[in-house]
Parts: sequence; structure tokens; C-alpha cells
Amino acid sequence: MVTQDFTAQTKELIDNLKGVCNSYGLGNSGNEFKIITQVFLYKFMNDKFGYEVKQIDAKLSKAENWEQEIAKYTDKEYTMLLNKMSPDSAKLKREHFLSYLHNKQNQEEFAKLFDDTLRDIAIFNNDIFSVKTEGGTKVKLFDDLSTSITDASKRDSFCRPILTISDFLIKNN
Repeated sequence: MVTQDFTAQTKELIDNLKGVCNSYGLGNSGNEFKIITQVFLYKFMNDKFGYEVKQIDAKLSKAENWEQEIAKYTDKEYTMLLNKMSPDSAKLKREHFLSYLHNKQNQEEFAKLFDDTLRDIAIFNNDIFSVKTEGGTKVKLFDDLSTSITDASKRDSFCRPILTISDFLIKNN
């Protein structure tokens, strides 16, 4: 039953992301594929991070909302928590969490914040997840997704529903 719920939620996430892309003229394009895969990766990294920190700190696993509990950590406590994680696990700063972006989605230039967050996650995890081409060039983990929208005035309104759609599964973490 849990697998069916997860499968249904995953399909719903992808269908909803396709709907947003289609609304902005990106349906069935390479950009649509890139947006769906990268947003899905971002969502997965957030969920996996939450799962892993709950395994490390019993206080987080018992909390009604682990993100609110982790927000109370001092910088030193947070750094120590990250250091306890497996070396091959993605590490996130608190400002990388989906809920953090969700709370900022009504600010001006949200698309820039969204892209900057994805870029910062890639940089923060470069040693773990960097991929090199045959020529030695590092491939970025995330691209600036908002730039898929040519009209810069519509980028914020494009990124908001993408975040909201990705955020809908948070309650199931």
C-alpha cells in the first residue's frame, strides 16, 4: 500500500509539473524534461536529507516537524549534524529546504532565489555529486530553471507553482 501511495504521488508530481510547463509553452520540450528531472531531484534530496537526519538525531525523529526542530539548532549543532551524515549523502543548508523556499515564494525575484538555491546545493555538494565529462569538465547538478522562460517578467510566476507542487509531499516525510 505504501508503494502504491508513493507511486501515485510521484505520478501526480510529474503530471502537475508537466501541466505547469505546458502552461508556459514548454510542453514536450527538452526544457520540460530538464525541469521535471531537476525538480524531482531537488524534492528527492530534501526528502532523503530529512530521512537521514532523523536517523542520526532521535530528537528530530520524534519531532512533529523536523524542519522546525532543526531550525532551533545553533550553527555549531547543525554543522555537527552534517558531519555525522554519511560521506556520500547530500548535505543541505537550512535555506535549501523546500519549506524555506515555500515561505519565501511571495517575495520579489523569487525565481532568482529558486535558481540560486539549486545552484548553491550543487556547489555545496560538488565533491559528492560532481560528474565530469570525458574532457574533465564538471557537469552542474542543477541548471537555472527559471531561464527556460524567455519573458523574465513571468519567471517568478513560473517558479511558484513548481515549488508548491514539489512541496505537496512534504507532509508525508
